[in-house]
Amino acid sequence: PYPENYAFEAGAAYNIEELIFDVSYSTPLEQYNNLVSFYVLPEDNTVGSVMMDIQDNINLVVGESVSAQYDGEFWTGSLTNLDISSGYWLRLDNADTLDGSGHPLNPDRIYNLNDGANLVSFPSIGSVGISAGLPDEIEDNVIAIIGEGEAAINILDGWVGALTDFEGLHGYW
Repeated sequence: PYPENYAFEAGAAYNIEELIFDVSYSTPLEQYNNLVSFYVLPEDNTVGSVMMDIQDNINLVVGESVSAQYDGEFWTGSLTNLDISSGYWLRLDNADTLDGSGHPLNPDRIYNLNDGANLVSFPSIGSVGISAGLPDEIEDNVIAIIGEGEAAINILDGWVGALTDFEGLHGYW
């Protein structure tokens, strides 16, 4: 059963069948609209479960072509589960902090992108420069990247604009 603790003895040998650890996150959110993503999610990744701590303050979660609305009692809409590859707009009445944790998933995940705009996550804790974060074989096909209140455009000499890095817990168009 999880979690189970074992006493440690010096010089003893241990066989660990499964090692599970959680990674936590804390996302400060501004009043009104926030463009976010998740690098981990709990096992129960339903909108209501992930947003439970701020549900009295949040009224809308919008993803790429999906949304969920909270009416003070129930979540309704086409967005039922959150995923770590997608970005989301959260609409809050007041500033708040969204805390959570989950099991780390594959940081080498592959994003299947559509032609045109895609609302995506950044898959890791920390940050990385735009050029370093995009595979070389697709970078020239990406025209622009839009974050919350900042953007970058791909020109012949590289990326220009206020957006210089991808950051964990942020979403991008």
